[in-house]
Amino acid sequence: MEATEVRLGRIFQLKYAAGDDFYGELNRFVKEKNIRAGSVFLIGALTETHMISGFKSMDGYDIQRHHFEDWRELVALGNISWPEEPPPALGDVEWTGPEPYVHIHMALSGGPGANEGVLVGHLGDGKLKGAMILQIYEHV
Repeated sequence: MEATEVRLGRIFQLKYAAGDDFYGELNRFVKEKNIRAGSVFLIGALTETHMISGFKSMDGYDIQRHHFEDWRELVALGNISWPEEPPPALGDVEWTGPEPYVHIHMALSGGPGANEGVLVGHLGDGKLKGAMILQIYEHV
């Protein structure tokens, strides 16, 4: 095991509005505040959701991409880093590296009237249904 001591830096609370572009707003904010590392916590609902699920196998990444156009509730946590190259799960994206990468794991409801259909995976992107609170705890 390897351990690194980090200290808590700034704490931000972002309040999204209905229709906001989740990662567009978040990445802009992370760049603007130059948050180089941190933890992200959020709870809310999306009207459009892109979700990535899968795992790394002996043959590489077994990635499944899902797109939902009905509203879904989610609870999620993640981390902020600035890799030189895009993570493989993002696929073929333009990257001028290093760029902020907010990696979020989530539990997502099954949609209206289908709460028993909870899914887990990575948040690929989404549009907000209503107000959402996201907190960032910067690590220094």
